[in-house]
Amino acid sequence: MLSKICSAFLRGVEAFPVTVETDIARGMPTFNIVGQADITIKEARERIRPALANSGLAYPYSRVTINMSPAGVRKKGSHFDLAIAVGILASSGQIPCGHLGEYCFLGELSLDGSLARTDGILPMVMAMKRCGVEKIILPAANRQEAMLARGIQIYPAEHLLQIVEYLRGGSQLKPAAAVQMEGPDKTEEERSGNRLDFADVKGQETAKRAIMIAAAGGHGLLMTGSPSTGKTMLAERIGSIMPKMTFDEIVDATIVYSVAGLLSEEEPVITSRPFRRPHHKITPAGLLGGGVTPRPGEITLANHGILFLDEIGEFDSNLIDALRTPLERKAISLVRRGVVHNFPADFMLVAATNPCKCGYFGDPRHQCSCSDREVARYQKKLSGPILDRIDMHICLPPVDYDALNETEAMTSAQMAAQISLARQIQAERYQDLGIQLNQQLDDSLLERFCPLDGEKGRMAAQAYGRLKLNPRTLMKTRKVARTIADLAGSRQVEAVHLAEAMAYRGMR
Repeated sequence: MLSKICSAFLRGVEAFPVTVETDIARGMPTFNIVGQADITIKEARERIRPALANSGLAYPYSRVTINMSPAGVRKKGSHFDLAIAVGILASSGQIPCGHLGEYCFLGELSLDGSLARTDGILPMVMAMKRCGVEKIILPAANRQEAMLARGIQIYPAEHLLQIVEYLRGGSQLKPAAAVQMEGPDKTEEERSGNRLDFADVKGQETAKRAIMIAAAGGHGLLMTGSPSTGKTMLAERIGSIMPKMTFDEIVDATIVYSVAGLLSEEEPVITSRPFRRPHHKITPAGLLGGGVTPRPGEITLANHGILFLDEIGEFDSNLIDALRTPLERKAISLVRRGVVHNFPADFMLVAATNPCKCGYFGDPRHQCSCSDREVARYQKKLSGPILDRIDMHICLPPVDYDALNETEAMTSAQMAAQISLARQIQAERYQDLGIQLNQQLDDSLLERFCPLDGEKGRMAAQAYGRLKLNPRTLMKTRKVARTIADLAGSRQVEAVHLAEAMAYRGMR
């Protein structure tokens, strides 16, 4: 008897439908899976057979053939266990086949018949929704992430027997209630109580100002300074001033972490902006994504959040240069066996570096022990193309003792309030243009919202040669100027805003 069960497979962070066809015929007892299934899927037999037996269900000792359609696409994952098991039960007459076409089945089976938490559930649920599937049965442990896909009925199950009884006409399974995600992020009170605060950083108010601008417009930031000037302290506190995630951003981030297998019972949904801080010895696959079957790298795990590269001068120069395309495209594509795997990479880059290997080149208090050649070699780790793609460059001076006793340092709450207003201005201005932040402005929109006329044009012409700008860096400077104007509540970009933005290109 032939049965057809709906399921899905992953490619990158995208999912596509699969039909699991099961045929049980007379002959020598065999179990064959065809349709370019990987070893994880082929091992399903050793999980399904004891799962059926331990659930009081019969495993057919006949010729069992499973076809994963479309057969020309490679498939991977233990989440096919449930679809295969239901297909076997339907083909052997243990459950009715009449309404199976209304459902999609996703989930890994344990040997006792229980359903285990499964990676990549959310993108597969989203794909089924787009295909018109209205009901999905999946592990109860994945309930919360699956419910982010609104407009589809989710039936969470703990055990295979619950599913069997439901399909036989019982009522043990019920659709999960919709997840309420209004105000998904923490309140300001919770932020100040649970996160590091910029008030702890003394004597770097100029750097705080630059960070506030970067966070308001989504601009990349490079901080250069001697050891102990506060670069790491500043970067670690950026999360405390970032705006709340929108529902769409929560869905995007949760999809990435679901595919990467980083969701848990304690954190089934990503509601706070990611902050990723990879070590400088990270591999290309770890940073950019990769593997035989590509998985998300740090640039993808930082999607809609912050990627902090501490001591970026210690990273391999080729690895740093590999960030050029993701910084421009906000995505990365990896090709394996002729198949393209797409991953998002819309992150805010924050980098920190010493000016040289010993860390004290240009420091007025410490003598640098590096030779001129060593300084040049260290600074060349950051090539011209990658520096061009980082919007703002700031240099942190050593902190005076008197500054440590300052009592009026800018707090995270104060900075967050200004950033929120600036982002609200951008959202209203760009609501019909398909963008959200100044960093996303293209050439035509830049001419519209930050024209270089009059005094601004003369200032830009002078700075172009003096600061050794190029078309790309001039464009980024204008975007930063637009953000500075938004923080000031100005509808137009004035010369003073452009002047401050140009200062952030010449401070390194």
